[in-house]
Amino acid sequence: MLTKRLHIRAWLLVLAIYLFQAASMRAQNVQIVSMNKYLATCLYNFSRTINWPQECKSGHFIIGVVGNKALMSELATLTQNYKVGMQPVTVQYFQSIDEISCFQHILFIDHRQSYRIEKALQKTHPKNTLVVTDAEDLTGRGSMINFIAVDGLMKFEISTTNLKKTNLAVSSQLIRMAEVLY
Repeated sequence: MLTKRLHIRAWLLVLAIYLFQAASMRAQNVQIVSMNKYLATCLYNFSRTINWPQECKSGHFIIGVVGNKALMSELATLTQNYKVGMQPVTVQYFQSIDEISCFQHILFIDHRQSYRIEKALQKTHPKNTLVVTDAEDLTGRGSMINFIAVDGLMKFEISTTNLKKTNLAVSSQLIRMAEVLY
């Protein structure tokens, strides 16, 4: 009887070790994506789900990043040799909103610069620039797409009203993915 209990305990120990190893191997396959990588991927995907007017479909497709050099680097790496339609992607970095001087198809404003969103909108108006932000309540101040945290996950909200002001057409696919619509 004692040997039978020891035998069962030995098998349970072997089973527990096996399950622990299997779980740790599975955990090693999980990749944690950095916030900048997530934002870069979303910005590039926005370029494919927003339709710009015909006059914006020649030359380079320009994505500007204000105030987040790490995001600019991630985006430049991601979009290297990529095109939006027939336009090669170019990524530009601006340390502050004051440095913005030319047209961008997409302009991402980091939360540390978001207090100056009105100035950025003045610089991009009446151009067909998609303004994307990552701070609370910025769609109410003019942002077209704003990243928000929802239940611990990063999502985005879309202001179709602000998009219409810039003659940008958003795909129904992107609308369905948005957490909040304005």
